[in-house]
Amino acid sequence: MKMRYLAATLMLLAAGRAGAVTKDVEVLLVGVAPPLLVQARRALDALESHAGGKKPLSDSDAAQAAAVVMRAVRSLPASDKLLLPRLRRLEKTHQADTVPTAKRPLTSKNPLGRLLLTLQVQETKRAAPEKVRAHPAAVEFPGAVPADAKRVTRTLQIDTRVSDWHSTGLYAAPGKVITVTVPKTAAGKKLAVRIGAHKDRLWRHDRWRRAPEICRQFPIDGPTTRAANAFGGLVYVVVPRECDLGTIKVTIRGAVEAPYYVHGVTDLKQWREAIRSRPAPWAELVTKKIVLTLPSKVVRGLDDPKDVMDFWDRVMDACAELAARPLDRPRPERYVPDVQISAGYMHAGYPIMTLLDMPPVMVDKARMTANKHGGVWGLFHETGHNHQSRDWTFGGTGEVTVNLFTMYVFETVCGMEPTKAHGSISDKARARKMKTYFAAPDFEKKWKRDPFLGLIMYIQLKESFGWDAFKKVFAEYRNLPRNERPRSDDEKRDQWMVRLSRTVGRNLGPFFQAWRVPTSEKARASIANLPTWLPENFPPKTP
Repeated sequence: MKMRYLAATLMLLAAGRAGAVTKDVEVLLVGVAPPLLVQARRALDALESHAGGKKPLSDSDAAQAAAVVMRAVRSLPASDKLLLPRLRRLEKTHQADTVPTAKRPLTSKNPLGRLLLTLQVQETKRAAPEKVRAHPAAVEFPGAVPADAKRVTRTLQIDTRVSDWHSTGLYAAPGKVITVTVPKTAAGKKLAVRIGAHKDRLWRHDRWRRAPEICRQFPIDGPTTRAANAFGGLVYVVVPRECDLGTIKVTIRGAVEAPYYVHGVTDLKQWREAIRSRPAPWAELVTKKIVLTLPSKVVRGLDDPKDVMDFWDRVMDACAELAARPLDRPRPERYVPDVQISAGYMHAGYPIMTLLDMPPVMVDKARMTANKHGGVWGLFHETGHNHQSRDWTFGGTGEVTVNLFTMYVFETVCGMEPTKAHGSISDKARARKMKTYFAAPDFEKKWKRDPFLGLIMYIQLKESFGWDAFKKVFAEYRNLPRNERPRSDDEKRDQWMVRLSRTVGRNLGPFFQAWRVPTSEKARASIANLPTWLPENFPPKTP
């Protein structure tokens, strides 16, 4: 008999509702009964017994049971009568287990606590604004709003030619409703109001230092929109791309003022005397090129945000220059620090995410220009990712070409020789890496394992031909018609070698071959008329 899994059947099995399968759904037939812990009701039975000490589960079984019930909870309708009533009863006796903190993260060793927090997050996500209540975990992160903080009404001008998040300088207190009013012409045009900057979701992590999802977004479908978030957060007006509404007035009522600096607009005297002391727990420093979202305590003593943001504008301009992009951006880049992020120490994206050790560095120009914190390289590195192009980044170089931007910022903005900005590309480190690389038979694996090894090749090109060579080639790529863009790694390597060779007027084929970067004979033949180039004493001699 032909048997197969169907997504619908599995979902119903997970919820313990296989009997609801209709005659139109092909049911899974198996010779062996599935494990009990993949059925949500029985998995919940096991978790209750485990929590009460009646029948302890192994770590792996506890994780399995929790994963099954958590998936069910995130999929079930609010009208469910099988699992949700049981979980709500459990909440009453395990409420303390649903408040993760940096010092006391909620781990997989507390599966029932994670399950109940999942339920709470899921229910608050779908609750009407009037029914949202502050979650106890909000006090820990993103933070509480002082009880006496004044609620204000502010009218803002939103330029809808700029897409995505528009900062407002306002903060929604946890569990409190704010009201957003727009012109009738803007209703139903895919605008939204967002509460919260910390967009990373942590569901897949074994340790939660905060609730795994703490932002909410509400579509602006009518002239008036009510919004609330159990965790609170900075308030944003979200604009879709290619919006044609022009500049519109948006009025926000019921929010709390946040420390908010707008480059070229905010008076520094007012900033020092009042604005930086506003009560919200998070602040923003804004230019047309970059927005820094920071804990308010970091900016309370910041006297000169203008100097800081002048520096960050230069960082953004440097990245745009190297990428051959216009200095005027369609939207500003964003940095948001968090107590926990979805991947790594930092990651690129919108916004760029980092951890809470970085905010004091991000507003200290002296520390950044002197590279007195290991994370400074990472700040510029993640911005570099947002400026990379797939056209000239082939397999194994995703973490290599990004650091062209890192080095360019260190050199042109920080005034630092880029090879001195990171120990992995110092003179000694490069000599050591090349010696090991050229003596090894598994060169391709070594290249892909060590991005700083791959970067040496680009450093040699930069030291011989300068940054202008890269700028010219990147500009060439940006202007390529779609049908001329490389479609495979083979084409990317060939085009990169050929375009760079023609730009610098040298045959780089032997250089690529020396580095063991595969290129085609046809591509190498196309530049054979140019003078051959290799760096001095390269490749290095090996035993």
